[in-house]
Amino acid sequence: MHVCNIEELHLISGGGFWDFLKFDSGTSSGVREDGKSLGAGCGTAKSDAFVPDMLFGIDVSQACFQHDQSYSTCGFDRQLADTNLTSNIINDCNAQGGGTITCHVIAGIYGVSVSLFGSSAFKEAQAQSCY
Repeated sequence: MHVCNIEELHLISGGGFWDFLKFDSGTSSGVREDGKSLGAGCGTAKSDAFVPDMLFGIDVSQACFQHDQSYSTCGFDRQLADTNLTSNIINDCNAQGGGTITCHVIAGIYGVSVSLFGSSAFKEAQAQSCY
């Protein structure tokens, strides 16, 4: 039996275990790395630095953007927006080569998070878009 060292593991797995666990909020020193304003990725302007745009190496920022657009559409149903987020993350994850379990875990994490913590963001976005 051959035991792989870290360099061999890196070659075999195409980046290795740590790249798989990559979490990235897309911010650095309070500024988004893509030049957009805080809140343009996953999370609000206040939470952008803490809510990852990338989880387990899968970029979910487009699904988050679409979710934000739904929240910011006057009269849009919050539950539908949250359900669409979960579906969009699964679709985006599959398109990026994520496995079924990985994609469902990521979608579940974000789905539960917006269900538990998204109320104030939804209310604020609706107030801004409807009045």
